[in-house]
Amino acid sequence: MLSLENQWELIYVYFRMGLRQKEMVKARLFRMPFAELRNRHIFLERRGLYQTPYKGQTQTGNPKLKDILQLPEKDFLASLAHATPEEYEVFKKLLAREEEEAEEEEEEDRDALYAEENEDLDSEGSKTAQE
Repeated sequence: MLSLENQWELIYVYFRMGLRQKEMVKARLFRMPFAELRNRHIFLERRGLYQTPYKGQTQTGNPKLKDILQLPEKDFLASLAHATPEEYEVFKKLLAREEEEAEEEEEEDRDALYAEENEDLDSEGSKTAQE
């Protein structure tokens, strides 16, 4: 049975990258840490070099999963991403910050919702006590 992390990786590659099981197996999907695969995919996507297929159709010729996974970082940047190592490092830092801010925002939203629910319960409780 696959670990939870590997299950998320399969879901990500299937839905976000639009790839089928056969290509995942041929590319040996689990050889690269999921975080690095995701970084590479989003980097290519934001540079306009990867497009999630819509009903099997893409506007661009997406790189093969095998190339995204198996190329050393230097070669990935030179041949697929057409970027410098410095650009990729800055991208990874910005993406990490973006994710951190999104998590903080979700936490604040949860806290606000929780506080709202508590206020509603408190006001309902005081109404019952007054009656």
